[in-house]
Amino acid sequence: MATLSTNTRKQKEEDIERLVKCRLRSEIEARKAVESTMKRAVHEARELKKELVLLRQEKEELRLAARKNVVSAPGSGDKETARGGSVGSNRDNQTGKQGSNKAVELKLRQHIQHLTARNTDLETNTKELMQQVSDLEAQKAAEIAQLTADLEEKDREIASLQADLKKTKFAVDETKRKCQKMLKEKREEAQRALQEDEQLARCTKTLQSQLALLPQLKKQLEHAKEKRADVVEVWQKKLEQRDEAFLREEEANKQKLAEKAAQIVELADEKEQLQVKLEELERKLCDIDTNHQTELRHEAQRLAELESTTKELQEKLLAAETASREAEQAEIAARETQEQETRLRQLAEDAADAVEVRAEKAERDLAQAQLQLNRLEEALKARG
Repeated sequence: MATLSTNTRKQKEEDIERLVKCRLRSEIEARKAVESTMKRAVHEARELKKELVLLRQEKEELRLAARKNVVSAPGSGDKETARGGSVGSNRDNQTGKQGSNKAVELKLRQHIQHLTARNTDLETNTKELMQQVSDLEAQKAAEIAQLTADLEEKDREIASLQADLKKTKFAVDETKRKCQKMLKEKREEAQRALQEDEQLARCTKTLQSQLALLPQLKKQLEHAKEKRADVVEVWQKKLEQRDEAFLREEEANKQKLAEKAAQIVELADEKEQLQVKLEELERKLCDIDTNHQTELRHEAQRLAELESTTKELQEKLLAAETASREAEQAEIAARETQEQETRLRQLAEDAADAVEVRAEKAERDLAQAQLQLNRLEEALKARG
């Protein structure tokens, strides 16, 4: 179960990292696309500016040519009135000038058509650029919304993991308290066993002291027998006189000796029983000590495993908090990128407006040039 939860947390962390990387890649691609689009728009604007400059130069040239033609036309009329013989040559010159004017007019019309086509292409490119910017903004807004939803989901998962971690910490603390309680009970049992062992040792010492008195009692009995043998002759007469009393006393002594012998046998049996009990208690104590040591080792291993699990959970919690902070930073970067895209879009719109203004100005200049050309044609027709 712990392995499964660890794998789940690792998978979630990898998902968060992958989402952050995808978000960064998409932001970089969007930034590159906007930059390339802006560069292309600026380049086209510069090209249009160059074309307008060329158009103005050609316009000035046409204006100068028209002025020259207007100036040369009255001069040719005066020469016709002054020189009647050179009419044919003047007509040839006028025909050549009309041909050159037509060539200039044709060239100007071609330039006008070319500039009109370029203006149309520029408008089309501007519309496509605006459409691409709109599509890119919509795409990035959808991606940001999706990433925000994913980040919220990951935040909820992190909160769930934190709740699970709190539950696990509570379970670990509860298990630790139970283990401490069990250790305390085992120590108390071991203390009671030691007290029983000490009590058995005291009983054994008492029995040994009683057994040590047994040879002394035997010596006293032998000494009494010797003393009795010594005083037999002395007390023979008294014994004869006190035969009945002595016999009773002798029987009483025999009975006492028999009782003492029985007591000695009972003490020996009791000693053997106590010795057996002592051996059993020693075996039990040894088994208890062995079991206690084994349980202590098991408990120490469990505590070590619990501590390592707690450390791993703490490390995972720190990693999850770090991932959450990185996700927040990525969200802030996405907002900044969105603001930058808004600024770039505004710049693109301003550039498009400027291009449109320049195009309108170019159209007005073309219209004026066309009007001047028409006037020039009318003047030439009137002169011709």
